[in-house]
Amino acid sequence: MVEPLVHNQAADGGVAHAGARDAGAMPTVDERAQEFGREQYGRVTRRQLREQAGVSDWTIRHRLTGASWNEPHPGVIDLRTHTSSWRGQVMEVLLLAGDDAWASHRTAAHLHQFLDVQRPDRIEVVVPRGRNPRIRSTRFRTTSSIGADEVTEVHRLRCTTPARTLLDLASCTAPRELERLLADRLRRDRGLLDELLALADRHRHVPGRRRLLDVAARLPSGSEKLGSPLEVAGVQRLRRLGAPPFVLQFVVRGPGGERIKRVDVAWPERMTLLEFDGAAYHDLSAARREDARVRDRMRALGWHVEVARRADLDGPALAGFVRRLRAG
Repeated sequence: MVEPLVHNQAADGGVAHAGARDAGAMPTVDERAQEFGREQYGRVTRRQLREQAGVSDWTIRHRLTGASWNEPHPGVIDLRTHTSSWRGQVMEVLLLAGDDAWASHRTAAHLHQFLDVQRPDRIEVVVPRGRNPRIRSTRFRTTSSIGADEVTEVHRLRCTTPARTLLDLASCTAPRELERLLADRLRRDRGLLDELLALADRHRHVPGRRRLLDVAARLPSGSEKLGSPLEVAGVQRLRRLGAPPFVLQFVVRGPGGERIKRVDVAWPERMTLLEFDGAAYHDLSAARREDARVRDRMRALGWHVEVARRADLDGPALAGFVRRLRAG
């Protein structure tokens, strides 16, 4: 049983003996396969091994029989060079589904780190209409068209762009969550809204298109200037509580016109300011001292300054503050 293995290793460009290779020797079968799979989380297709890495069918069978490699899906080989991971599973699905398949919907949203989108239990992939692959723990969605500017790569995984992902999610996401996702993406990419509008014009019959446009139209002016996820959630909460119209990222200035601070939310005509303090920065001792100094200065100029923490968003303090504003 040893001789055939040695023979086939040599035929595949490997070595016929154990030990270190000579400096100029050809790479072994495993080295060639691993080099090819390095950018694919250690996953390759049988076709890639044969046609691009030069590995024979006999060697593939031998590695699988000996459990050196594993075949999680027919035609997709796990070289066992990478630890098991969710991204590796996504790569397996994409390799099996083909070059015209892209991670989409909540799978793409998680890859793009959309706000509060956890790793989905089922991998979601979009493929051209007419295709119907079947892979366990995977949901395939079909599309009649997807442009080259609607797909990208994140963590070496093919997926839809943030704009296309939002368009796809619109049909299966509640308006409140869609608003939060959109507002958070806008603060990170100010060109996203123009991209979304162009996609909505291109895909006039996509389910959820109208919902996405309605949500985008209702976003308060200046949403793209929000500085943190807490501000996104806070502004959304203010709107649900029925707060009077407000200005986002308002610049407070001193008597001489000097800039004092840009605050999160303001009602200038009422001389009222609201700041959302996240623990990551504002709990630092130096930040607390600076916050107190600047807020005391704004109060001395006649501004009423309110501060809300994450725990306050659904509590009575913020609701009471909004009631007082509405009462005038």
